[in-house]
Amino acid sequence: MKTQEIVNNSCNEQEENKKTDFIRQPKQTRSMETKEKILKTALRLFCENGFYKTTTNEIAKQAAVPIGSLYSYFKNKDMILLKILDDYNQDFIDKFDKLNIGENIDLSQNDKKSWIKITIEMLIEIHEETKEFNLELQALYHSMPEVYEIHNIHDLKIKERIIKEFEYFKDELKTTDLEVSAIITNDIISSIVDRIVFTNSPISRDRIINEGVDVIYKYLFC
Repeated sequence: MKTQEIVNNSCNEQEENKKTDFIRQPKQTRSMETKEKILKTALRLFCENGFYKTTTNEIAKQAAVPIGSLYSYFKNKDMILLKILDDYNQDFIDKFDKLNIGENIDLSQNDKKSWIKITIEMLIEIHEETKEFNLELQALYHSMPEVYEIHNIHDLKIKERIIKEFEYFKDELKTTDLEVSAIITNDIISSIVDRIVFTNSPISRDRIINEGVDVIYKYLFC
């Protein structure tokens, strides 16, 4: 319970800090487009050159935005990164939530192996689309406390959603501790995704996915 309270407090503090992270909140279409251009350019440069080798001057130049305009939206390069990470995590959560809609709910009830496989394949697709960004984040987790904290909060949200999924068929689960089961299931899926996306495995992705699905299914239901 204490750990949960600490994480919740961190979430609240982060939301409070966001109020001062961005100096200017664009309302007009042109201003919103300028801010989006800064974010897209920064993301590309972070992926190509790395976060620490990218400067705000370079971001502004590549985005064709005056450096003064960049600083009117973001205090510094760190705030640009954190906004990109926040948007990325929200997009991730939105796509994860779609697994709960319509036919996917029925699928999770009637064909659990297929539902597990769809989940894994969806996560692989997301990570492949942002492979370079994820690689850069892995390095930043250990050097930027803010990135590490956002990562922990994101993991908490994923865990909560997995627990919610388990609630649909909790009477069929062989495990009784949904929180721990959610963590273990997420760790297994993350390992599968990381191996497929970030390593050159001599084993085909289908073999890895299918075996991973069997492991998760047997852990939860057999």
